Amino acid sequence: MTECESMLKELEEKATTLASAAKAAKAPGATEREISDCKMIEQEYMGLHKRTKAMIDDRGSDDDKKKLARLELPTVH
Repeated sequence: MTECESMLKELEEKATTLASAAKAAKAPGATEREISDCKMIEQEYMGLHKRTKAMIDDRGSDDDKKKLARLELPTVH
């Protein structure tokens, strides 16, 4: 597995975590903690996405670029 593929896998996992956190934060009766956690995970995702994009732009394959395009930046709130 290349470094780009490894970063993409990590990004996909973080996207799954973010989707779960966003669902919890938007649920009726969500606590401040759930909302705060979601915002923190969103920030982590955005940072990881930025680093992954920079790496793929620098040395990624066309396949890596296509995978990254599917993982768009989320808008949670």
